[in-house]
Amino acid sequence: MSSNDISYLADGDATPVTSIPTVPVTEQRPVWTEHNNVKEAGMARANVACTEQSPEGSTYGNFTKDRAHQTVLQQHLDFFDLNHDNIITPLETFIGFRRLGWNIVLAMMAVSIIHIGFSYGTQNSWVPDPLFRILTENIHKAKHGSDSTTFDNEGRWKAQGFEDLFAKYGQKYESKDGSGETQWGLTFTQALGVINGQRVAFDFFGIFASLFEWFAVYLTLWPEDGVMKMEDIRGVFDGSIFYTIADRRNANLQGRSKLKMWKKGRAAARAKHN
Repeated sequence: MSSNDISYLADGDATPVTSIPTVPVTEQRPVWTEHNNVKEAGMARANVACTEQSPEGSTYGNFTKDRAHQTVLQQHLDFFDLNHDNIITPLETFIGFRRLGWNIVLAMMAVSIIHIGFSYGTQNSWVPDPLFRILTENIHKAKHGSDSTTFDNEGRWKAQGFEDLFAKYGQKYESKDGSGETQWGLTFTQALGVINGQRVAFDFFGIFASLFEWFAVYLTLWPEDGVMKMEDIRGVFDGSIFYTIADRRNANLQGRSKLKMWKKGRAAARAKHN
């Protein structure tokens, strides 16, 4: 097929051509084109993690509105900044992962990877921080290569880049509630495909960081059907779902504690009666 046989316009109109048969990978990994609710999806948003399903970001609990002073990348870290001083210590990160249900060993591993790998890039000095703290004001400086391209180099949100992940590597899955509705999602195997497809040559740190991050996303969401839903992943990227998971886990722990106390009280009453 010659170049003269391939139009630079789709079907003769002004729609950009996003794939060409002479380069198969462009057909194997299509871009997201279902833009109805998000206008100018290619324009990065400073403080709103918008998608077609959530064009105004995370509205539950006014999450996005209350954090309008932060970039989306900073919002992603907000859950771990326990005292909101814009400095995240290794201890705060450890507590954060424990609140999300991670066991002690995995939480300690996450702390080591995150703070050793990303602390230095966020400092205001050439001298490393001996306490390996992360400064959220400079988190954009810790952006690594071989990533999802969801964030730009200033920490803004790119809806096109995020949704491209699902068009290229994911698929629509039928809901398990019997409603017949479908949702875009990624399995862990497909997430590995994201890492392979997004990797940059000789970027060993970036590839490792991406592998850790997708493992962390899957472990945090732990989907029952093995599929990480698009909106849940969006919630991880902007940090909103961390609060939901922590609150749900805290409620479950309180319920178990009350049940345990009730059983103990019932056993004591039986022993007294006998």
